[in-house]
Amino acid sequence: MDIRRFDGKTVLVTGAGYGIGRAIALRFAREGARVGVLDVDLETARETVGLIASAGGVAHAVRADVSKSEEVKKAVDEVASKLGPIDVLVNNAGIRYVRKVLEMTDEEWNKTISINLTGMFYLTKAVAPQMLARGGGKIVNVGSMSGLIGQLGRAAYGASKGGVLQLTRSLAVELGPTINVNAVAPGYIAGTAMMREVDKDTKNVEWMVASTLARRAGTPEDVAGAAAFLASDDASFITGATLLVDGGFSAARFRA
Repeated sequence: MDIRRFDGKTVLVTGAGYGIGRAIALRFAREGARVGVLDVDLETARETVGLIASAGGVAHAVRADVSKSEEVKKAVDEVASKLGPIDVLVNNAGIRYVRKVLEMTDEEWNKTISINLTGMFYLTKAVAPQMLARGGGKIVNVGSMSGLIGQLGRAAYGASKGGVLQLTRSLAVELGPTINVNAVAPGYIAGTAMMREVDKDTKNVEWMVASTLARRAGTPEDVAGAAAFLASDDASFITGATLLVDGGFSAARFRA
């Protein structure tokens, strides 16, 4: 039987139209939350809402480009109006270009930082005041293993995700003890749009799986479970932390 740790709560998930974000939205809905499904692609957001509704849950789709503060403010207000004040914010929206630094354009660099990092700043500024006024809340930021280790062609993505992990620690200091702020840092998560090209490289996938202590690729549901834990009362004494969801890949980097 499913546990229902979020009955009566409103959760806003960004980038929830597909992949990890969709899995997170579905997980919170299954545990009783009303879910705001935010994505730059409204159609995919509506598809996620349809999946939640068909399972008996309550959700509302809203479109916003998280790199634009005015769109973020309007979206947050709409979700709060439709579903109630936001109790949990999951900052998941992100993009990635696989480019070496000398091949990356200024536009690609700036877009990566603005969506992956600045977007979390905008969402937090829009949502945290309601949480502080109501005396509590949880924020979960989706970072990446790439924010902790160097990887070829991931300078912009890694810099943005490293920034996410530092932003998480700083927000925990500024918003505590009222709001718990934590991050999840996924490793290789198969089957997502961001990993589509990686998934095609059979030899690389085999190497990553062999280098992972769990001996398998991760799934969006693995990340969703970690995000739900950090947003629950079970994690009430955890803040400013980064939870690696990489199957032990980073721990095994120098395994013989």
